[in-house]
Amino acid sequence: MSEDQNVKPSIFERHLQTGIQLILVALLGWAGLKLVSLGEDNAVLRERLIYQGDQISSLRRDLRDWSNLYYRKTDANREIGALQKDVQALKQRVIILEEHHP
Repeated sequence: MSEDQNVKPSIFERHLQTGIQLILVALLGWAGLKLVSLGEDNAVLRERLIYQGDQISSLRRDLRDWSNLYYRKTDANREIGALQKDVQALKQRVIILEEHHP
């Protein structure tokens, strides 16, 4: 037999290899647990996003319903402005009529 086949790893080398293997297995286990934890967190966040989306849709529906019930401020201001112009025009006509027919 040749010398290469007779060389056996020393006890220290075997223990070192075992230690390295244990560390690798532990790291793989830790990484697996972290992946599971991240998956759970992802599922929770997805549920929250779905809930928030539903809330936003509900609020948009409410806003559409309210806009059908109430005047918008800009619409009210526009109509009030038109009414004020009409009243001012009528006042001017009354003044002109009063001046012509004392």
